[in-house]
Amino acid sequence: MNTIPVVAVPEAAIPGGVPLATEEAVAGQRAHVIRATHSMAGSRRHAAARAERQEAGMEALLRAHLLAYVGRIHEAFDHLRNAIAVARAGRDETLALTLQLAHLRMVQTHGQEADAGALRAEILSAAESRGISFAIATDEAPAGPPRCGTGGGPAIVGYDASLAPEGAERTVPAPASLTTSLAPWAPAPIRIRTLGGFSVQAHGRGFPSGRKVPHKPLALLQAIIAFGGASVSASLLVDALWPDADGACGRRALDVALLRLRRLLQMDEAIVVCGGKLSLDRELCWVDAWAFERTVESVEQASSYLTLDRARVLAERMVELYRGRFLGPEEDRSWMLPARDRLSAKFARGLTLCARALADSGLHAEAEALYRRGLELDNLSEALYRGLMECCRAQGHCSEALSVYRRCRELLSIVFNTRPSADTELLRQALLRD
Repeated sequence: MNTIPVVAVPEAAIPGGVPLATEEAVAGQRAHVIRATHSMAGSRRHAAARAERQEAGMEALLRAHLLAYVGRIHEAFDHLRNAIAVARAGRDETLALTLQLAHLRMVQTHGQEADAGALRAEILSAAESRGISFAIATDEAPAGPPRCGTGGGPAIVGYDASLAPEGAERTVPAPASLTTSLAPWAPAPIRIRTLGGFSVQAHGRGFPSGRKVPHKPLALLQAIIAFGGASVSASLLVDALWPDADGACGRRALDVALLRLRRLLQMDEAIVVCGGKLSLDRELCWVDAWAFERTVESVEQASSYLTLDRARVLAERMVELYRGRFLGPEEDRSWMLPARDRLSAKFARGLTLCARALADSGLHAEAEALYRRGLELDNLSEALYRGLMECCRAQGHCSEALSVYRRCRELLSIVFNTRPSADTELLRQALLRD
């Protein structure tokens, strides 16, 4: 138990009053108690935030290893990068360095030596800043469990023994490795953006523009993503893209469009056909909508312990990925609307969780700025308007909150021919009472 030193007070007293020395002693005692109380409270808050960050980091590390184990390498790397960014934002260098070492081991396990070089340099720099001197050795073909200083992946050698406590081991174990025999990892050769617009890069090159745009093959790619990207029924695609064609003609049109799309992507295996269903190979195709949904999933999983640093990092990642509504200015088609509404709702939900974490800590102005950034990307999200109204109200800006309500009502009326929901109307009435 922490104890507070007691200041001795002279026993002598002056009749009719308190000695000046006693008053000074009591005042000093009171100030010391206040400082000690504040210091202990601040230490407890710091320790709690650090524990939450470390728990989230270890959870992300476990999830990354499990994803890599089942072959979902790109998702594994996304989880690790997000966790490292959160640790750095929280200035938790120990956690960041631990995650970086795991990242390096995973990259080397899957044969991406170019990325491994950059990671090694970062780790060495971070370690030197902590007063640790070592070098990292690697093998050409890592296999099996790591053995410190004897190959099998990254081993930390040349460790400065003077930094270790007496009797401690003079070696530092490398991070645990995956022993799965997966194919060497490489960045996805096909990158597809669907949020705020539509673009495709195959092997670093974009598709042709202007009148040479192959509309049907690209519409097929859009539809596959809109329907989830995995095990999409061929009959569902035919009904969506060729609604007026009969069964045989529609299937032939689909086969032709699929052939042309594979030629454009320069990789037949990027689109898998099995049992009359089409799927995109997630190892060969990177889709921004998928990366965005994984980030929202991270926010929702951490909602009960969403620290300020984690909220800021994940919110920035969501805003970076969600550049606008699904397929942006593309002509509205019935088959794209469910995906558009689903992703818009996820954006509002994820951003609201991050903004509430900021507001709950008293950072209403920062939460307000986050809501406004969200509305710049999706100005038809009623949930974001409502969050912005609540944020303005908490700061005493009721007139601004009512102005936000009017903008929301006008847009919903013009675009959807509808009125704000009951929750938004209740908030408006509360603002009028205020």
